[in-house]
Amino acid sequence: MRAWVNGIECRFFYDEVISDEKAPDGYSYRYYLRHDEDNWIKPISIEPHVFVNFFGTVFMKDQLEFDKNRYIDVNKFKFEGKYVVFGIRKTATNKMLGI
Repeated sequence: MRAWVNGIECRFFYDEVISDEKAPDGYSYRYYLRHDEDNWIKPISIEPHVFVNFFGTVFMKDQLEFDKNRYIDVNKFKFEGKYVVFGIRKTATNKMLGI
């Protein structure tokens, strides 16, 4: 889906890790979005790798420059379309319920 991170157009895949081989034409640079610990429906950072609080994958036309912390704060996030279906993985649900 078409999206914008801090005003930069990208292709966004919610809750999916997408390989470089499946990059949309013209969008060669892959990055990952991280959500806040307490808010799972809004990305807070874009990073080269995300292991915890993964929000989704984005592909961009141009390479980003990261600081020494290796992330960029997401100040503005918008996607094309009316909605995204947000889900919780079964393992996360089981963990929350103590199953």
